[in-house]
Amino acid sequence: MSIKMIVTDLDGTFYHRDLTYDKARFMRLYEKMKQQGIHFVVASGNQYYQLISFFDEIKDELTFVSENGAYIVDQGKELFSTEIKKDTFNNILDVLDHYPSLLTIVCGKESAYTLKNIKDEEYAFYINYFPRLKKEDSLHEIDDQILKFALVANEDFEHVLSQLKQAVDDHISVVSSGHEDIDLIVKGIHKGNAVQMLMKQWHIKPEEVMAFGDAGNDEEMLRIAKYGYVMENGSPDLLAKFHRHAPHHESDGVLEIIEQYFNDPASIL
Repeated sequence: MSIKMIVTDLDGTFYHRDLTYDKARFMRLYEKMKQQGIHFVVASGNQYYQLISFFDEIKDELTFVSENGAYIVDQGKELFSTEIKKDTFNNILDVLDHYPSLLTIVCGKESAYTLKNIKDEEYAFYINYFPRLKKEDSLHEIDDQILKFALVANEDFEHVLSQLKQAVDDHISVVSSGHEDIDLIVKGIHKGNAVQMLMKQWHIKPEEVMAFGDAGNDEEMLRIAKYGYVMENGSPDLLAKFHRHAPHHESDGVLEIIEQYFNDPASIL
């Protein structure tokens, strides 16, 4: 059995802390993937427009699972998107009014949105992850297809996470997406769901999938792939759940495992 699909998270997995990666090494491996008919899929909680910026020359050849599975683009064409309906959207905003310490970013298909009172240094940081990030007087008046909410809990993360799980609508999932970040997303939408959709479209079996991740929002896709790797720098909880571990993301652990597969498949499969 050979690998037909490689899926990787970005933050803490594929690229380094400075948002770079060994591009020359990746491109050499990508040529081998193409020769062997392997689909390369980027799966992240980040905005689509951020994901494609790292693969500009080949973005129309790749598949991007953005916003934790809420928006999927395959070879430049939309394959799937979900939407948080207006009533639910407004209810969520009402709940978030009770958590003034949270930084709220509303993730739409065309752009992300936050309030104008965001601190300059926070905006400068998050524009790296949301290249399209607009400042608004009110989040209630956004005219876009809403994919999810991205929240940053600057204090009492576990408490806020627990409280939000009790407060939001039943058909909205509240999940940790790494660090102190929380996503509010339509229930059933996650990276694993996206990977299953792609597997069905391409007629790929779990034993033909290799996946890489480091945080809780990667767990579903890692479970679907027979060859699911948690990064050495991944969360302790995730490392304990999976026996396959890849080297640290600062050491290009994803590329290391892919290269090992091409050089000696039997050592992986």
